[in-house]
Amino acid sequence: MSNFRKLCTGLLGLGLLASLVTPFAASAQTLDRIKKADTIKLGFIDRAAPYSSLGTDGKPVGYAIEVCQVVVEAIKAKLSQPGLNVRYVALKAEDAEETVSQGGVDLLCTATVETLKRRERMSYSIPVVSGGIGVLLRTDAASSLRDVLSGKPARSGPVWRGTVNGGLANHTYAVRAGTTTEAWVREQTRRLGVTVSAITVDDYGKGIELVRARQADAFFGERALLKDYVQRNKLSGEVVVLERRFAAEPLGLAMARNDDDLRLLVDGALSRLLKSPDFAKLYERHFGPLDEASRLIYTGFALP
Repeated sequence: MSNFRKLCTGLLGLGLLASLVTPFAASAQTLDRIKKADTIKLGFIDRAAPYSSLGTDGKPVGYAIEVCQVVVEAIKAKLSQPGLNVRYVALKAEDAEETVSQGGVDLLCTATVETLKRRERMSYSIPVVSGGIGVLLRTDAASSLRDVLSGKPARSGPVWRGTVNGGLANHTYAVRAGTTTEAWVREQTRRLGVTVSAITVDDYGKGIELVRARQADAFFGERALLKDYVQRNKLSGEVVVLERRFAAEPLGLAMARNDDDLRLLVDGALSRLLKSPDFAKLYERHFGPLDEASRLIYTGFALP
């Protein structure tokens, strides 16, 4: 074997060794860091109720916050550190992915949708919420628009298109920028060839205000967030969230990639929670009673 071939073989061997060692080394880094610092950093996005938001006392509250507290207890037990400090870090939605991927927080305690693009930078837990895309309209919206968005058959054409004058064409829709909902709305309008105007906003409040001000005919978003906003702001007389879910979106908790030990610990804690009698009480505090169909969905999310 020539010296050149020996050199290439050696470099290949080193590269293979590095590929085997690096993930293994990374897998324990978060738990080791938590143990040494005696602190766990939990990121959350404000104004994402009912998943996460700042309470009146300045502390984070919400469904995902409570779920993360269960995970924290599991980490305390694993590390034998019952007095582990918990530090919450408020994040902007547009900065959350970068912060999580760079290890700025150990776990994102706002449930978000797992996508292939996001998995390039982050890992996800098992789902903790069965979410979905919903739509908000004014209570005095045209019956033709309400009927089509509710899933009632139009007089002709597919459900999304409806008719030229009575379907979804020639309307203005609002959607939060950079979300899976925005991608879904744009794909639907492209696939069905309807003519619409889409306005992107950076938070739910702005989108709903556009509808209230008649600058948009509808606002598409995560249905649970839409319903929570309407309820908290007592807007049920002006706007309504339709019962229809346009797409199912399981949401999970994000963490840095290549951290199998942390992910296993998180998924174990979540699986036990989802199968426990306490889960129904937690769910009801934020979403209302857990019916049998939903209970089966969440039990199915849990790993055996």
